[in-house]
Amino acid sequence: MTDAKPITLALPDPDATARVGAALARALRPGDSVLLSGPLGAGKTALARAVIAARLGAAQTGAAGDIPSPTYTLTQVYEDDAGEIWHADLYRLTDPAQVW
Repeated sequence: MTDAKPITLALPDPDATARVGAALARALRPGDSVLLSGPLGAGKTALARAVIAARLGAAQTGAAGDIPSPTYTLTQVYEDDAGEIWHADLYRLTDPAQVW
């Protein structure tokens, strides 16, 4: 395990978010984790959708908007040729024990 350093990005519009998501999707390898943090409306779900759409391809997902936010289900799991992609939205949790 390596010590990861935070990266802060200011993405001006949805197209920029989609481009960064596609680049991130190409860089990810099986076992990698990406943690997104920011206030509500910061674009975390938009970036996650862009990554997932790029990994799965349009044939499986249609538009990135077809990828639901796991706000109420807490997690959504997708699968591509490299393995599983877990998308979790845990902002409603108030205690780490609620994950289990």
